Amino acid sequence: LIFVSSQLFAQGTIQGLSVSPANPTVNDNITVYADVQFTSGSCDLDNQGSNLNGFSIMAYAHHCVGVATVICPVTDEFELGMLPAGDYTFDFTLTSGSGGPGCSPGIVADGNDQLQFTVSTSVGIEEIDIDSDFAFPNPTSGKVFFKNPIKEISQLTDVRGKILLEVGIGSTELDITKLPSGIYFLISKTKRGKLVK
Repeated sequence: LIFVSSQLFAQGTIQGLSVSPANPTVNDNITVYADVQFTSGSCDLDNQGSNLNGFSIMAYAHHCVGVATVICPVTDEFELGMLPAGDYTFDFTLTSGSGGPGCSPGIVADGNDQLQFTVSTSVGIEEIDIDSDFAFPNPTSGKVFFKNPIKEISQLTDVRGKILLEVGIGSTELDITKLPSGIYFLISKTKRGKLVK
Protein backbone atom coordinates (compact mmCIF):
# COMPACT_ATOMS: atom_id res chain seq x y z
CA LEU A 1 0.00 0.00 0.00
CA ILE A 2 2.85 2.41 0.79
CA PHE A 3 4.52 1.58 -2.56
CA VAL A 4 1.31 2.25 -4.53
CA SER A 5 0.43 5.47 -2.70
CA SER A 6 3.93 6.86 -3.27
CA GLN A 7 3.28 6.62 -7.02
CA LEU A 8 0.37 9.07 -6.73
CA PHE A 9 2.73 11.96 -6.04
CA ALA A 10 4.93 13.65 -8.60
CA GLN A 11 8.56 12.62 -8.19
CA GLY A 12 10.09 14.67 -10.96
CA THR A 13 10.07 18.27 -12.13
CA ILE A 14 10.80 19.91 -15.45
CA GLN A 15 13.61 22.42 -15.00
CA GLY A 16 13.48 23.83 -18.52
CA LEU A 17 13.15 23.21 -22.26
CA SER A 18 15.51 24.49 -24.96
CA VAL A 19 15.97 24.11 -28.71
CA SER A 20 19.23 23.70 -30.62
CA PRO A 21 20.24 25.53 -32.68
CA ALA A 22 18.75 28.53 -30.89
CA ASN A 23 17.38 30.04 -34.14
CA PRO A 24 16.74 27.02 -36.37
CA THR A 25 16.28 27.20 -40.13
CA VAL A 26 14.86 24.69 -42.61
CA ASN A 27 18.42 23.44 -43.22
CA ASP A 28 19.14 22.52 -39.57
CA ASN A 29 18.76 19.24 -37.75
CA ILE A 30 16.76 20.38 -34.74
CA THR A 31 17.00 18.94 -31.22
CA VAL A 32 14.92 19.85 -28.16
CA TYR A 33 16.44 19.30 -24.71
CA ALA A 34 14.30 18.72 -21.61
CA ASP A 35 16.16 19.30 -18.33
CA VAL A 36 14.39 17.30 -15.62
CA GLN A 37 15.14 16.50 -11.99
CA PHE A 38 14.00 13.82 -9.55
CA THR A 39 14.14 13.62 -5.75
CA SER A 40 15.15 9.96 -5.74
CA GLY A 41 17.60 7.91 -7.81
CA SER A 42 18.70 6.48 -10.03
CA CYS A 43 16.17 8.11 -12.44
CA ASP A 44 17.04 5.98 -15.49
CA LEU A 45 15.14 6.74 -18.70
CA ASP A 46 12.56 4.00 -19.32
CA ASN A 47 11.07 5.29 -22.59
CA GLN A 48 10.39 8.49 -24.49
CA GLY A 49 8.84 9.61 -27.75
CA SER A 50 7.53 12.49 -29.81
CA ASN A 51 4.87 12.93 -32.46
CA LEU A 52 4.67 15.77 -35.00
CA ASN A 53 1.18 16.86 -36.07
CA GLY A 54 1.32 19.96 -38.26
CA PHE A 55 3.20 22.51 -36.16
CA SER A 56 2.44 20.81 -32.83
CA ILE A 57 4.90 18.33 -31.31
CA MET A 58 3.66 16.13 -28.46
CA ALA A 59 6.52 14.57 -26.50
CA TYR A 60 6.92 12.51 -23.34
CA ALA A 61 9.61 10.91 -21.19
CA HIS A 62 9.13 8.23 -18.53
CA HIS A 63 11.87 7.63 -15.94
CA CYS A 64 12.39 4.91 -13.33
CA VAL A 65 13.18 6.16 -9.83
CA GLY A 66 14.56 4.19 -6.91
CA VAL A 67 14.32 4.50 -3.13
CA ALA A 68 17.58 6.41 -2.59
CA THR A 69 16.89 10.01 -1.58
CA VAL A 70 19.17 11.95 -3.89
CA ILE A 71 18.77 14.85 -6.30
CA CYS A 72 18.95 13.26 -9.73
CA PRO A 73 19.24 15.68 -12.72
CA VAL A 74 18.82 14.36 -16.28
CA THR A 75 18.59 15.88 -19.76
CA ASP A 76 16.26 14.13 -22.22
CA GLU A 77 17.05 14.67 -25.90
CA PHE A 78 14.47 14.77 -28.71
CA GLU A 79 15.95 14.75 -32.22
CA LEU A 80 13.35 16.28 -34.53
CA GLY A 81 15.45 16.43 -37.71
CA MET A 82 14.78 19.05 -40.39
CA LEU A 83 11.40 20.80 -40.16
CA PRO A 84 9.53 23.04 -42.61
CA ALA A 85 9.43 26.77 -41.86
CA GLY A 86 6.81 27.79 -39.30
CA ASP A 87 5.96 28.42 -35.66
CA TYR A 88 6.09 25.25 -33.55
CA THR A 89 4.82 24.28 -30.09
CA PHE A 90 6.72 21.50 -28.28
CA ASP A 91 4.41 20.09 -25.56
CA PHE A 92 6.35 17.90 -23.09
CA THR A 93 4.96 15.59 -20.37
CA LEU A 94 7.19 13.95 -17.74
CA THR A 95 6.22 10.81 -15.80
CA SER A 96 8.04 8.42 -13.47
CA GLY A 97 7.61 4.94 -12.01
CA SER A 98 9.30 2.59 -9.56
CA GLY A 99 11.82 -0.13 -10.29
CA GLY A 100 14.47 -0.50 -12.97
CA PRO A 101 13.91 0.09 -16.67
CA GLY A 102 10.65 -1.57 -17.54
CA CYS A 103 9.35 0.16 -14.40
CA SER A 104 5.76 0.75 -13.36
CA PRO A 105 3.84 3.33 -15.38
CA GLY A 106 3.36 6.81 -13.95
CA ILE A 107 -0.12 7.14 -12.50
CA VAL A 108 -0.03 10.93 -12.62
CA ALA A 109 2.16 13.23 -14.69
CA ASP A 110 5.12 14.68 -12.81
CA GLY A 111 4.96 17.79 -14.95
CA ASN A 112 4.05 19.36 -18.27
CA ASP A 113 5.69 22.29 -20.05
CA GLN A 114 5.65 23.90 -23.48
CA LEU A 115 8.29 25.50 -25.67
CA GLN A 116 7.54 27.69 -28.69
CA PHE A 117 10.14 28.08 -31.42
CA THR A 118 10.22 29.27 -35.01
CA VAL A 119 11.90 27.52 -37.92
CA SER A 120 12.76 30.10 -40.57
CA THR A 121 13.96 29.89 -44.13
CA SER A 122 17.71 30.11 -44.33
CA VAL A 123 19.37 33.41 -45.04
CA GLY A 124 22.81 34.24 -46.34
CA ILE A 125 25.17 32.37 -48.64
CA GLU A 126 23.07 29.17 -48.82
CA GLU A 127 20.30 30.99 -50.71
CA ILE A 128 22.49 31.03 -53.84
CA ASP A 129 21.31 27.44 -54.41
CA ILE A 130 17.63 28.41 -54.59
CA ASP A 131 15.98 27.37 -57.86
CA SER A 132 14.19 30.22 -59.66
CA ASP A 133 13.62 28.22 -62.85
CA PHE A 134 11.04 25.72 -61.52
CA ALA A 135 7.94 27.73 -62.46
CA PHE A 136 6.78 30.18 -65.12
CA PRO A 137 6.15 33.01 -65.51
CA ASN A 138 8.56 34.05 -62.79
CA PRO A 139 8.27 36.96 -61.99
CA THR A 140 4.49 36.68 -62.12
CA SER A 141 1.50 38.93 -61.72
CA GLY A 142 -0.55 36.18 -60.09
CA LYS A 143 -0.66 32.60 -61.36
CA VAL A 144 2.42 30.41 -61.91
CA PHE A 145 2.73 26.99 -63.54
CA PHE A 146 5.24 24.39 -62.37
CA LYS A 147 7.54 22.81 -64.98
CA ASN A 148 7.00 19.47 -63.20
CA PRO A 149 4.18 18.41 -60.84
CA ILE A 150 5.04 18.90 -57.15
CA LYS A 151 6.51 15.65 -55.73
CA GLU A 152 6.43 16.57 -52.01
CA ILE A 153 4.04 18.56 -49.85
CA SER A 154 5.41 22.10 -50.02
CA GLN A 155 4.79 25.39 -48.29
CA LEU A 156 4.81 28.89 -49.70
CA THR A 157 6.49 31.28 -47.27
CA ASP A 158 7.40 34.94 -47.25
CA VAL A 159 11.01 36.09 -46.74
CA ARG A 160 10.61 35.86 -42.96
CA GLY A 161 9.55 32.22 -43.10
CA LYS A 162 5.84 32.80 -42.40
CA ILE A 163 3.81 30.06 -44.06
CA LEU A 164 1.18 31.51 -46.38
CA LEU A 165 -0.07 28.50 -48.38
CA GLU A 166 0.38 24.74 -48.55
CA VAL A 167 0.86 23.09 -51.96
CA GLY A 168 -0.16 19.46 -52.33
CA ILE A 169 1.55 16.61 -54.14
CA GLY A 170 0.75 16.61 -57.86
CA SER A 171 -0.02 20.35 -58.05
CA THR A 172 0.84 21.89 -61.42
CA GLU A 173 -0.02 25.54 -60.70
CA LEU A 174 -0.26 28.09 -57.89
CA ASP A 175 -2.36 31.23 -57.70
CA ILE A 176 -0.74 34.03 -55.66
CA THR A 177 -2.94 36.81 -57.06
CA LYS A 178 -4.16 37.81 -53.58
CA LEU A 179 -0.66 38.11 -52.12
CA PRO A 180 1.15 41.47 -52.15
CA SER A 181 4.13 42.04 -54.45
CA GLY A 182 7.34 40.60 -53.06
CA ILE A 183 9.63 37.56 -52.88
CA TYR A 184 8.26 34.17 -51.84
CA PHE A 185 9.76 30.71 -51.36
CA LEU A 186 8.21 27.34 -52.15
CA ILE A 187 9.84 24.93 -49.70
CA SER A 188 9.73 21.15 -49.38
CA LYS A 189 12.04 18.89 -47.37
CA THR A 190 14.46 18.56 -50.29
CA LYS A 191 13.96 21.63 -52.52
CA ARG A 192 13.56 25.39 -52.36
CA GLY A 193 12.14 27.54 -55.14
CA LYS A 194 12.00 31.33 -55.34
CA LEU A 195 8.99 33.18 -56.74
CA VAL A 196 8.82 36.91 -57.44
CA LYS A 197 5.57 38.82 -57.77
